[in-house]
Amino acid sequence: MRSLLRGVVGACVVASAATVLGQTSDLPNLTSRLVVVRFSMAGGRIEATADQPGFEREQTSTIEPGRHETLSVSTNNEEEASVKYDLATDTEQLSVNVSDGCDVSISRHPAKKPHAAQVDFQQPRTGPIVLTVEQDGVKREIRGDTVWYLLLSEPELCREHLLPLLAMLRSDWRLVETAQAIESQMLRIAGAYREANLRRWSRLVGNLASDQFMVREAADRQLRAEGTVVLPFLQSLDRHQLDFEQASRIDGIVDMQAESTEDTPEQEASQLMDNRSLWAVLLNRPQESTRRTAARQLAFLLGDGSIEFDPGAPELVRKAQAEALRKRIGANAAATPNGGAK
Repeated sequence: MRSLLRGVVGACVVASAATVLGQTSDLPNLTSRLVVVRFSMAGGRIEATADQPGFEREQTSTIEPGRHETLSVSTNNEEEASVKYDLATDTEQLSVNVSDGCDVSISRHPAKKPHAAQVDFQQPRTGPIVLTVEQDGVKREIRGDTVWYLLLSEPELCREHLLPLLAMLRSDWRLVETAQAIESQMLRIAGAYREANLRRWSRLVGNLASDQFMVREAADRQLRAEGTVVLPFLQSLDRHQLDFEQASRIDGIVDMQAESTEDTPEQEASQLMDNRSLWAVLLNRPQESTRRTAARQLAFLLGDGSIEFDPGAPELVRKAQAEALRKRIGANAAATPNGGAK
């Protein structure tokens, strides 16, 4: 194993000292050097695994004029990978730390570049993910339970500062496209949550408890035919109000849509449907149709028939109304011990 890692890391020569790391395209490609490590996005969080458990840490160093680089890799018996990478040049300091597969931190700090951004990304084993960007004395911070929340809530900030860092871990990630597909799927699901559909789905769930096998089978088949649109509704049902037959069939429907080991837009959209903070973000999208759907969904989640937001109002009016709603959501979350207001 030592020879394998030494060959993997040693064969990948880093860019020359003349490279300017401040440009996105010149960030080191760790994918090619970590062939034993597989990075994936599961539940909106980065995971690092390997097919070979329990191999010893291997470290390499590259020292050139104006450049110092170190890389070490190991895995535990559960095939969770740990990676430590540090790069120091005349213009920048870059650090990647992955511990036991899911505790991830990445930092990119400029040196001798007064107007460059200082970027820090933190994904702890549990708790919110935080992206901090500080530039010219201005600090911006976004936090959320998943990377998808960060990408959807601050797309431009993430495109400029977060995605180049994540691309070092896996160059074929299509995170922007997936985030856009998640938003589209959320809007599609929200559009289906009309009163008529809710009544029909409730009736079908009731039919799952019928004494007649054919009635149960027909209801099961119709619910499956709804696809991922119906999943948030099924997942929101009070399990204490379901009998064994209903619960078993609903579990089967939900599990059928969750076979992928990596995140899909359908799965993640279902998970984000009750996120009030994210729907408040969507109130500021350029498309009025999106704002209208977001306002309707937010009113549903807050338990109001309507909220004080006009999707067709001038931009300044909309932003003030959206900000008031965000403060309300934050106050509700602070008042809930488990943060249930989301």
